[in-house]
Amino acid sequence: MAPRQGETLREALETAFKTNALLRPDYDEVSIYADYPSTRIPLDEFRSEEAQALYRLTFGSDSLTGMNMHYEMLPALEIIEVFVIEKELEELILQHYPHATIHSYFGQLMNRMLAKDKRKRNEEHRLYAHTNGRQLFVFAYEKGKLLFANSFEAKELANQVYFLLSVWKQLHLDQHQDHCILLGKNKELESALKKYIANVTCE
Repeated sequence: MAPRQGETLREALETAFKTNALLRPDYDEVSIYADYPSTRIPLDEFRSEEAQALYRLTFGSDSLTGMNMHYEMLPALEIIEVFVIEKELEELILQHYPHATIHSYFGQLMNRMLAKDKRKRNEEHRLYAHTNGRQLFVFAYEKGKLLFANSFEAKELANQVYFLLSVWKQLHLDQHQDHCILLGKNKELESALKKYIANVTCE
């Protein structure tokens, strides 16, 4: 569901609730995945009363304007994921699904890929990347632990390549042996990265 030109996401969703039979209100469980910018705090350092200040420090003083802040525990990653969703959007969703659970898309993505990464028992390292057209999200694990996770404002292909290669260099990954995994079919980014990294695949 994508908004038409001049239409907000809330307006598009409101129209979808009225016209799409799949969005019926009688589901037993509903999970919402918000792909707004998020940040992570180690479990043993998290203080709920400090979460808003930390989010503003990370994303700017107006980052919570018009937003509701959430956080969720991800024990396998040993972090708390702090994220936001538009207030009006959340209110509309909860009108239709009062018991919906709201998650960070990026937190759940890292959680899901951790299990897959642990099954790979070779010595190669993997850097994971996902782009939603607005930002590039990059993360990696080391011995079953989250090693790196960060997002970058990157709409242009050149910026996506630049940020990803910067992280690659920062983590001292090997351009011939280690792997870059692009989550989603992004052939353009895959092709651009193969000029610098031997092992690039889309999943």
